[in-house]
Amino acid sequence: MPDQFTESSPEIPVKPVFLVDRPVFLDYASYIRRILVGLTGTAHASAVVCPATVDAGMILCPGVEQIEHPALRLPIFWSQNRKILLERLERFKPTILHTFCPGQIHLTHWLSKQLQLPYVITYHKDPLRKGRFETCIHHAVRVIAPSNTIADHLVRQHPRIKNRIERIHIGSFVEDQCCCFSRSGNVASLIVAHPLNSSKLFEPFLNAVRHLVLDGHEVMVAIMGRGKAEKAIRHYIRKLGLTSIVTVVPPIRPIRNVLRGADIYVYLSDKQYFDAQLLEAMSVGLAVVGAPEKTSGLMMEGQTAAFWDPKDELHIYGGLKTMLGQRDESRRLALNAQQHLREHNSVSGMVDRLMNTYIEAQQWYKQNRKATEQAPAAEQAS
Repeated sequence: MPDQFTESSPEIPVKPVFLVDRPVFLDYASYIRRILVGLTGTAHASAVVCPATVDAGMILCPGVEQIEHPALRLPIFWSQNRKILLERLERFKPTILHTFCPGQIHLTHWLSKQLQLPYVITYHKDPLRKGRFETCIHHAVRVIAPSNTIADHLVRQHPRIKNRIERIHIGSFVEDQCCCFSRSGNVASLIVAHPLNSSKLFEPFLNAVRHLVLDGHEVMVAIMGRGKAEKAIRHYIRKLGLTSIVTVVPPIRPIRNVLRGADIYVYLSDKQYFDAQLLEAMSVGLAVVGAPEKTSGLMMEGQTAAFWDPKDELHIYGGLKTMLGQRDESRRLALNAQQHLREHNSVSGMVDRLMNTYIEAQQWYKQNRKATEQAPAAEQAS
C-alpha cells in the first residue's frame, strides 16, 4: 500500500467501529487491543460493539468507546436492540465498520445499509461454504485475510471480489528474550492450549508423555481448555498415573504471562483457523512442536517448528524426546520463529496497513457504491 495514505490520514476522518461477538473476543482479544492501541493517535476515534458478557477491559484503551450490544439480553427484544445500537452509532458518527467472520457479519451488513457506510470483514479461518454469507461478502468494501492460505481460498471462492481481498498479517509484540529453556534446572515445561472436545485426540500425546517419564525425563505439562471430553481426559490422566505431572486448567486470559513460564508449545492438531495462541507462543520464544498447520503459515517444518503425526504415539514420543534432549536445537526453532514474526507480523505494520485499508475503503465506497449494491444480483444472474 502507498505510504501517502497514512501520511494524509489527518485530512481524511477515520472513525472505525469494531463489531465483536463473544467467540471472536475470547480468541482474539489481544489482537483487537493491539489494533485499538495502534489506532490511538492515528484514527480520529474508535468504538467497539461487544456483548456485556465479556470483559471489555481486556481490549479497551483510552479514547475507545464501548457500545454494549445487545442492550436488552432477551431474544424478544431483537428489534429494539438493533434500534438502540443504531441510535448510539449515529451519535458516534463512524466512517467505517469492521467485523470478523462469521461473528457479527449480518448485523454489520444491516448497519452498513442503515448508516450508508462501508464495511470490511476479517476472516480468521478458511471461508465457509458459499450461500450463507454470500451477500454480505459481496457488499464488503474490503475482505481481510491474515495469511496467504486464507487469502488464496477467498480468491478461489469469490473471484469477482479478488481486487478487494487484502492480506494483513496479525501483529504481535515479540519478546527480546527467548523463553525456551532459558531457566536453570532440568524440568521442562510443556503447554497445550486446545479445546477438550475429544479424548482420543489427547490419548497418543499423554501416552508419549508417560513413556518419557518412564525413561527418566523430568517434565511438567499444562493442558488449557474446556470441552465435553474434559472428564474423560482427566480420567485417562489418572489411569496413566500422571496426575502429579499433567495439570488440566481452564483457558487463562491473557495467555501471554502463562506462556512465559513454559519451554515448549504443543500444537496438538490443526484447528483450521488462525490460532492466536500459537502466535503468542512464538512471540515469547517457545519451541513449537506438533501437528502440521497450514492456515496461519507460521509453522514451517525445521525452521520455526517441528512436526509429528498426531495419531502416531511413537512419532509423538520421538518428537518430544528430541525436543527435550536437543535443547539447543529447540531454542534455534524458537529464535527462528521470533525472527519470522519480527519480519512479517509487527504490530506497527499491521496498524499501518489497516489505516491504509480504511482510507482506501472509504474512498472506494464513495466512488463505487452503486456497483457494490448491484454485485450480488450480478453474481446470481451469472
